[in-house]
Amino acid sequence: MPPRRSQAERRDETVARLLDATETVMASVGYSRTTVAAICAEAGLSQGALFRHFPSRRALLVATAERVAARQTDEFAREFTDVDPSRYTVYAALLALRRLVRSQSNQVWHELIGAARTDADLRAELGPALRDYHRRTAIAAHSFAGDLWTEEFQGVLRIIINYLDGEAAVARVLPDQERDDATLRLLAELARPTFNPREHQK
Repeated sequence: MPPRRSQAERRDETVARLLDATETVMASVGYSRTTVAAICAEAGLSQGALFRHFPSRRALLVATAERVAARQTDEFAREFTDVDPSRYTVYAALLALRRLVRSQSNQVWHELIGAARTDADLRAELGPALRDYHRRTAIAAHSFAGDLWTEEFQGVLRIIINYLDGEAAVARVLPDQERDDATLRLLAELARPTFNPREHQK
């Protein structure tokens, strides 16, 4: 007979199921249709179980945002562990970054950020998670870039991420892998000088 789980272990499992279900539902049907009923159905739990752990739907959404933000920065670090930043690895780095941008985690993150634009209460409660996300992302990106971490490099990185965010949104509606790959190769060529330390020493 397996050992009996503690109350804390049972609580952690229930919370994890609710957070997993929230991500799954939101990625599938969007923010506005991520209802308490839909989340509980996906998690296989009652609404009473949800409200024992979260006082409101918004509290659950904020907890989901916090977990997604933390996971994304951890995934960034893992994705770039074996990528040496140089002018010869720009395309590989952009492919890795595109995988992250197109991930379910990032899709859920953008659903929440988009909803916060018109929901003042959600915007206020997401503020700490958003600031922590930017802080953690900057640390991870700086660690990857090393000596290349200049103002110019950071500006180019912002341009690339903004492009990839837009590309990911379009790709979910009108996918065209050949077009996207060709554009990414062109973007890599444009960014290549930024990945060359000698260019920054001139």
